[in-house]
Amino acid sequence: MPRRAVRGPPRQKTTILFKAGNLPGSPEELFRRVFWKSDFLAGEAQNFWREVKKSEPVGLPIQAWKDWISKRSMSVGQFYNMIHGLVGAGFIERKDSGWHVSNGFLRELEQMLTVYSAESGLSHQML
Repeated sequence: MPRRAVRGPPRQKTTILFKAGNLPGSPEELFRRVFWKSDFLAGEAQNFWREVKKSEPVGLPIQAWKDWISKRSMSVGQFYNMIHGLVGAGFIERKDSGWHVSNGFLRELEQMLTVYSAESGLSHQML
C-alpha cells in the first residue's frame, strides 16, 4: 500500500514592504507596509489588532468576525484578507479558539538582524 504524504498545519505568509531609508514613523505606516494594496484594509487591520490587544490575555473569540464585518461595512472576503495578512505577518495568531497578539513579527525581525549581522560583520545593537 503506498504511503500518503503527511503535511503539517498550513503556514500563512504575507509580503511586508521594506523601504530602505524610509523608516515607519507610526503604527499606521507599519500596517500600511503589510496591507500595501489597500489603505482601507490597513486601517481595519490596525483597528482589529487593537481589539485583539485589548482582549488579552483571554483573546478575541474567533466568532467575533460576524460582529466585526456587520459593524464595519466589510465583506467576508475583505475580513479573510485582513486576517490572512495579520497572521501571515506574525501580528496575531489563532490559539485556544481566539485571536491573540503574536510575537511572530518580532521573531522574524530578530532573525533577520541576526543573519544580516553575521553575514555583514555589523552589530545589530538597536540605538
